[in-house]
Amino acid sequence: MRTSQLRSLFLVFIFSVLATITVNAQSNDSTQTSSNSKKGGSYATGHPWFINAGFGFSNHGIPFYVGGEYNGFHPDISVGGVFSYHNKWNNDKSHSAWTLSAIGNYHFNRLLNLTSEWDVYAGANVGFYGYSDNATGFGGGIQIGGRWFINDFIGLNLQFGGGTVSGGQFGVTFRL
Repeated sequence: MRTSQLRSLFLVFIFSVLATITVNAQSNDSTQTSSNSKKGGSYATGHPWFINAGFGFSNHGIPFYVGGEYNGFHPDISVGGVFSYHNKWNNDKSHSAWTLSAIGNYHFNRLLNLTSEWDVYAGANVGFYGYSDNATGFGGGIQIGGRWFINDFIGLNLQFGGGTVSGGQFGVTFRL
């Protein structure tokens, strides 16, 4: 896949996530009820969206990722998507890889009776990947992770597993 195609794919992904967030936020403004409960994770706090960004760990360079999850269908289940990309320089050659995946997670917050400060989850992903030598494919993986929210809107995220480009991720999460 060429760099221009990769940029276009990335921009379409970002635009889709932002458009979905905007539409959902407008519909939530008219239907949202306030909750003083701090139990049950993100859904109980009235913030059904997670926006994640950060860096991954891999033996193929340092990937960066951006993604979003929606947790409004069921308090214990989220669905979303993630895009990741990385470059690796080896013997004066640059190699790059990207993934675009759909993800689904089960959140153990209610089961473990955690406060909304914490979010512990496990799930699976499936999607497309590509490399700079024009090799592309379809793959999947499993992930397990957790989030610690510094306040109602910003948290730190650590995840292990998660696909073909990254063995794990560390970054920030924004609750919307």
